[in-house]
Parts: sequence; structure tokens; C-alpha cells
Amino acid sequence: MFTFFQSIFQSLLNGISSIAQWFGSLLTNFFNALKSFITAIFGPIVLLVGGIWYLITSIFNIVVLVIKVILGLLGVVVAVIGGVINTFSGLMGFSGSTSYYVLPSVYQQGFSAVTSLLGLSGFNTLAYIFAAFIWMGTAFAVIKIAGNGGN
Repeated sequence: MFTFFQSIFQSLLNGISSIAQWFGSLLTNFFNALKSFITAIFGPIVLLVGGIWYLITSIFNIVVLVIKVILGLLGVVVAVIGGVINTFSGLMGFSGSTSYYVLPSVYQQGFSAVTSLLGLSGFNTLAYIFAAFIWMGTAFAVIKIAGNGGN
């Protein structure tokens, strides 16, 4: 009798197990089909959005690089123009004074004699003129390079 009830319960449990496996495989197939359907519908949209995002980031990177190049060129041009202006202002307003130099008193007499001689001979003005020509040559080279004439 015990074997009889054991076989009935075993058959009942096997039936319940096979029903659960069938229902599980049915749900698995349903969700796999639903996933394939959603992927087929929204996959191209996701790819399109990803492509647009890549385009936007690439354009942003190019804009940043262009701004860096422009600011670098402006920095060079401002430095050259500032140097030319400083050179010409020094050329126009040089008084020959050496009061900004601090020398020991032992050397002050000899230095004053040499600077007064150079001031009278015009060598200090000549140095500013040479500096002005050097700045003009540098400015010309920068403009030539920036204008793509320096191939």
C-alpha cells in the first residue's frame, strides 16, 4: 500500500514538475520574443541616437581645438605687437638715464663714464633701432606664417 501511495505522489509531482517546466519555457520564449521585438523596433533608434551623440562630441572637440589654435595665435600676435610697442616706446622715450641700475659705489664712476660716452655717441639709440628692426622682422614672419605664406 505504501508503494501505491508513493507511486501516486511521484506521478503527481512529476506532472506538476512537467507543467512548471512547460510554463517556464513558455515564459522564457515569450520574454525572448518580446526582447527580440523591442530590439528590432528600438535598435535602430538607439543606434541613431548614439551616432548623433558621437557627431556632437566630435564637433565639440573640433570647436575646442579651433579655439585653442586661435587663442594660441592671438597670444603670439599680442606678444609680438607688445614687443614692438615696447621697443618703439623705448626708442622714442629713452632719456639715457641709468638711474634704475644699482651698482656698488666703486664701479659707479666707471659705469657712468661709459654710459655717458655711449649716450653721446648714439649707440644706445642704435640698439633700439636694431631692436625695432628685429621686432618688425619677427612680426613679418609671424604674419607670413599665420597667413599660410610660409610654406
